[in-house]
Amino acid sequence: MARRSDHTRENLKELILNTAQKIVELEGFEALTARRIAADVGYTAGTIYNIFESMDDLCLQLNARTLDLLNETLAAPPAKTPLQAVKTMAAQYMDFAHTHKNRWLMLFSHHMSDGRVVPDWYQDKIDRMFAPLESALTPLFPPRQAQKCHTTARVLWSAVHGLCLLHVTGKMPLIDANTKPEALTALLVETFMAGLKPL
Repeated sequence: MARRSDHTRENLKELILNTAQKIVELEGFEALTARRIAADVGYTAGTIYNIFESMDDLCLQLNARTLDLLNETLAAPPAKTPLQAVKTMAAQYMDFAHTHKNRWLMLFSHHMSDGRVVPDWYQDKIDRMFAPLESALTPLFPPRQAQKCHTTARVLWSAVHGLCLLHVTGKMPLIDANTKPEALTALLVETFMAGLKPL
C-alpha cells in the first residue's frame, strides 16, 4: 500500500470506495462500517468523513457504481417483439442479481438516515434502470397513454424483482421447488405481457 502522503483526495476516495465494495462483495452490506473500511485502508474512521459527507453519501456513491453496471447490462437488447425484449431484460436482471448478489442486495438494503430523500443525481440513475423496459413497452401503448406505460414498466419490474429476491435469498423453493427461477420469470413476463396486448 502506498504511503499516506502519496494519496491525493481523489486517490483516497477511490481507495475507500474500492475497499467498501470488496467488503460488501465478500461479507454483505451488514459488514460495511466506517471503522471497518478505515481499518482496511490503514486510515482512521475520521478520514472517511473528511472524504464523504456521511456513510449515507458513501453508500450512495457505492450503490451508484452498481447501478451504472446494472444499467449497462440492461441496455435495450435488439429484439423483434416487445415480448422478446422484455424476456431478455428479465433474464439479464436475474443473472445480474445472482452474479452480483451482495452489491445488488445493498441497493435495496440501504436506507437514508433521518428520513432524508436521495439526491437528484442518484434518482436519475434509478430512473435510467427503467428506461429500457419502458422503451420496450412503448409500442403497446398509444402516445396518449405515456404515463400508463411509465407506470406499467415499474409494476412489471417490481414483479420480476420479487422473483429475483426470492431466488437470490434462497427462498424460491418455498414458493415452487420444482420449477427453475428462470422459467418462473419467463412465465411471469409472458402472462403479464399477454394481458397488455395479444402477442
